[in-house]
Amino acid sequence: MNLHLDGLHAVVTGGSAGIGAAIVQVLAAEGAQVSFCARRQVQIDEPLRLASIYSGTVRAEAIDVTDGIRFAKWLNTIAPFDIFIPNVSALSTDWCKSLQTDIQATVDATEAAVPILLKSSHAAITYIGSKASSLAAPESASYGAGKAAVAHYMKSLARRLLPTIRVNTVSPGDTFFTGGLWDRVHQSDPEIFKKVMERNLLERLATPEEIARVVAFVSSPAASFVAGANWYVDGGSTNHVQF
Repeated sequence: MNLHLDGLHAVVTGGSAGIGAAIVQVLAAEGAQVSFCARRQVQIDEPLRLASIYSGTVRAEAIDVTDGIRFAKWLNTIAPFDIFIPNVSALSTDWCKSLQTDIQATVDATEAAVPILLKSSHAAITYIGSKASSLAAPESASYGAGKAAVAHYMKSLARRLLPTIRVNTVSPGDTFFTGGLWDRVHQSDPEIFKKVMERNLLERLATPEEIARVVAFVSSPAASFVAGANWYVDGGSTNHVQF
């Protein structure tokens, strides 16, 4: 399928590792121009090198999205763009960090992108949520609550911005990559990791690339009638019906 991403410009926050890095690579492979950010310069060098083989131009900037003023200035320097993918999370059990990064910084970054996206004929926002937003998670309540809050914001934003900007959420399930959360759990607590594997009906965890391919589709003109949705990419691991 041709996603018709060739020539479009996508912006990805937190694009240096894991799902974010995979999104950058997949979009570039589809011919999109991609701009991404991460907090430190050392984090962006390797993704830039890997993306150099693709036809799409990839560039990056060392920016912390919690610095809203600097982030907004960066968006204006790289404009125009067509797709915005907010992907940054504190991945923390600390309520203050979750409120500051997962909610406030994500909302501020998205609102800063909206005026630029309004000028695009293929405008899309695809938020990277989590299946944790709809599950009881006593050990990571602030993370799940933050993801739930922003998923609700994105649904409301879709109602506000349609028909000009499509807004959707992609909610990954348990995703494994080197250096990531489940890799660390696998190394430090094999029994917990075994339980995580058992709750996944496909008998494995997702790869970042599997999540990224769904994000690329939902963000693309090929998904032009997908709006206000929350796509769970969780391998069937959740039992509830997603309303």
